[in-house]
Amino acid sequence: MAGIYDTMLKNAAQQAVDQLGEGLDTSITYKVFNDQTYNIDTGEQVSVTTSYENLKVPIEFIESETEPDGREKREAKIYITPDKIGGHQPTIRDTVTFEYAGSNVVSQISDIITYKGGQTYLFILTVRL
Repeated sequence: MAGIYDTMLKNAAQQAVDQLGEGLDTSITYKVFNDQTYNIDTGEQVSVTTSYENLKVPIEFIESETEPDGREKREAKIYITPDKIGGHQPTIRDTVTFEYAGSNVVSQISDIITYKGGQTYLFILTVRL
């Protein structure tokens, strides 16, 4: 019986992310930084990245404040489902790029909330701009 509820929650999360994301006039690029490997022949460390581009997902700007040293601290929440990023479990090494204040900004993931039962159905990423 738990499988039915998991499927219901997964479908509801996918539908909500799709519908809310389509209402935005911007999209994101999600980059997965996979583990590095060492190429013995060339003596180089090789890092493999996978990009998921033009993703329409909900973005919530949650904080923009000026630090005591004059720098601006900006954070946003991004709601994303596993199907949008190839079933990948987000890590803080991954990056999210989107348009902010007229330019493309690569943001750093600072917090990951995972919602799941028997299967994962939603990630909420807090990113720093």
